Amino acid sequence: MKKFSLIVLFASLIAAGTAKAAPTLNSFPTATATILLDFDGHDVNSSMWNYGTPFSCLPATMTDAEITEAFNRVAEDFRPFNVNVTTDLTKFLAAPLSQRVRIIITPTSAWYAGVAGIAYVTSFTWGDDTPAFVFSDRLVNDPKRVAEAISHETGHTLGLYHQASFDANCTLTSAYSTGVGTGITSWGPIMGNVASKNVTQWNYGATPNGCNYLQDNLSVITTTNGFGYRTDDHADLLKSATAVSITNNIFATSGIISTTTDKDFFKFSLGTTGNFKLNATPFNVGSGFSGANLDIKVTLMTSRGAVIGNYDFTDSLNAKIDTTLKAGTYIVVVDGSSSINIANDYGSLGAYTLNGSYGAASTTTTNTITTTNGKKTAANLSIEIVTEKTQKEIFKVIKQAQQPVIVNATEAYDYMVVDNFGRIILNGKAAAGTKTIDIRNQPAGIYNLRLINANEQRTEKFMNR
Repeated sequence: MKKFSLIVLFASLIAAGTAKAAPTLNSFPTATATILLDFDGHDVNSSMWNYGTPFSCLPATMTDAEITEAFNRVAEDFRPFNVNVTTDLTKFLAAPLSQRVRIIITPTSAWYAGVAGIAYVTSFTWGDDTPAFVFSDRLVNDPKRVAEAISHETGHTLGLYHQASFDANCTLTSAYSTGVGTGITSWGPIMGNVASKNVTQWNYGATPNGCNYLQDNLSVITTTNGFGYRTDDHADLLKSATAVSITNNIFATSGIISTTTDKDFFKFSLGTTGNFKLNATPFNVGSGFSGANLDIKVTLMTSRGAVIGNYDFTDSLNAKIDTTLKAGTYIVVVDGSSSINIANDYGSLGAYTLNGSYGAASTTTTNTITTTNGKKTAANLSIEIVTEKTQKEIFKVIKQAQQPVIVNATEAYDYMVVDNFGRIILNGKAAAGTKTIDIRNQPAGIYNLRLINANEQRTEKFMNR
């Protein structure tokens, strides 16, 4: 919460020097601009607080594990930027005065009632070390709630005001937007009141001043505080795609989507026909992709840029590819998706990992995949492509298959048939069991069949003759 009024005098508190220091953590140690998360207690001597009278803040009564989780959540909020989130005082003191801020996380809250935190707007650049506060006792030391408050108050110091909600008639419904949705893809703006949402992001939205007074969070952060975005880590061009090595049929790499226009291109060189599996996972701190900011979409393309398939779960934040590919060079493009914030993918930024395997093609229709909680389970979809003349042709002859297509599935799923121009020919939902998909009324040619459910996403080609 931002506040401009002076703070009333309160009694001196016990000094904070006896507590164990927080773990030393840095999100981007080479960056100059610095945000210090001070969990260790601090003697405040600032003309902006308590009428200039010094006072002491107690250390946060959080465990190392709780502090680390809160730090990781905040670090991910600031991952796109050229700024270091740290618990290391030496890093803070080495930063220029006009490019640093101390966020004091403390149970010393009695002096200011009714808020979870407090900060001065634009104080990051003031050059006098005016701190901001997050009251951990009022957040019951919960890492998620503490982290949301830290990022929110830090946002104020960087020049941001609250994000509000308005109805269709432009009437203010809440000065603090509470976001939308439930579950894994529930979303809200960091500068709102969104502790109940799984994914919180920087936003381009209305302020309490009116529905037409829009605040561009990313622009404010990166143009008014002496730092901008991180240097792009992977090229946005086909010809400059990052080559990914496959060793013993296994590969892994990582990256950061740092701007709304950023796309990361990766190149895979495959020596033989085989089964290509890729898992794209956003940075997170726990089950349900908790703490993630990035909703991932991946696109599989030929070396010339022709799209083979798009992979984007509408009810999750990750993406998967599981398909058979011929020998050759392929491109995988990682991008932020818009399935969380219904309006756009503006704030879908952050870190991710890619990992997977590539091996000889198999006719087995049940594979093993890894779910978001790390447990292994049988894949839920198997595809059997059947021609009108025979039912013996399956995966290994999929490109010779004709109509109709028969899908055998052990769980409900969504399906979509797309032509080579990217047009959706047929789509719908199907229950577990056997389903026939028939497009013999469409022109002859090669089509893509996409099958999606919570545990697996798959695209296969078939021929319509």
